[in-house]
Amino acid sequence: MRSKTVITDEIIDEVEKLASAGLNNIQIGKSLSIAVATLSRNRQLNQSIQRGKLNLSKKITEAVLDTLEADPSMKQLLVKRLCLFNPVIDIVKPTNAKQALHNLSTATKLYANGDINESQLRTIEAVSNSYVKGYDATVLEDRLSKLEEVINER
Repeated sequence: MRSKTVITDEIIDEVEKLASAGLNNIQIGKSLSIAVATLSRNRQLNQSIQRGKLNLSKKITEAVLDTLEADPSMKQLLVKRLCLFNPVIDIVKPTNAKQALHNLSTATKLYANGDINESQLRTIEAVSNSYVKGYDATVLEDRLSKLEEVINER
């Protein structure tokens, strides 16, 4: 049975270094002889892992951007893939089913014109359809409640 790990500043720093080197929790735990559960449950260690992952993410982003600077065609490909210059879609936060359907109609027209891609259309569809279904269920429940009240009064 393992002994309880004493969390020191040195261990916290080492966990962050290993996370920023790209090691996952299992690899960090094995490297430092710390249970994976301890890495997950201990707030200081968990925050250290998150800082390490953030540092790694920054390094990778910088490397990608440096590479893109040297190759303009790669930059264009990335911009298209990430949809960085897509237009702002004029949809409103729905407060009723009619607005949700309007958003869906707007998105469908934009897709038909080639202004948005299929992924964007599907996202707007999913949100709009979920809202309409939820709205319909709420309206139906309200109607049933009113009918039950009328029946109970008789």
